[in-house]
Amino acid sequence: MTKSYGKRVVLRTDQDARMSDALIPSRVDSTFRPWARWFFPVMVVVLISDQLTKWWIFRQPESSLPHWLAKHSNTGVAWGIGNQMPLVVTLITMVLIPLLVWVWWKQFRPCGAVENLAFGAVLGGALGNAIDRVATQFGQLEGVRDFLVVDLNVIGISYIWPTFNIADAGISCGVVALAGLSFFKRSVSTAQDNRAVI
Repeated sequence: MTKSYGKRVVLRTDQDARMSDALIPSRVDSTFRPWARWFFPVMVVVLISDQLTKWWIFRQPESSLPHWLAKHSNTGVAWGIGNQMPLVVTLITMVLIPLLVWVWWKQFRPCGAVENLAFGAVLGGALGNAIDRVATQFGQLEGVRDFLVVDLNVIGISYIWPTFNIADAGISCGVVALAGLSFFKRSVSTAQDNRAVI
């Protein structure tokens, strides 16, 4: 490789290039750092807060809980789907968690902080509910422990949202964030392509 400075020509060998490149921090490496800074802390916070809130609330007498908290056990998934097949739901969960880890590692780990934050919340929630499902199969619980009640009647909608927990909230928020971010990036990319064509 050559560099020209006025009339002077400097030869740069491949070995010099390799040595110089080794001294410069790689931009690629920096894109992988958020997964350590963002993914694990969020996953751990969601998982621990989910298990602690379940443990504490289910130790309280039903009469002592406010109107927005109610103890409920769910052997299925959202809206009671799969209630009659708790073992099947547990097995599917055991398959989905490694799949989620693989998808994160391959697709989302190299991305930015937001993607890692969102996926950390998703996986933390999945692990939180998985613990309940496995404990149910061993007879220690009656199902996934739900306790948060959202009564939409207070805003004029005649509907009470199915009881959920911190794990469910982490999964939902993470999925919405990932979907919104994907849509935003797609819109930006389309706008840039349109400007390039013009």
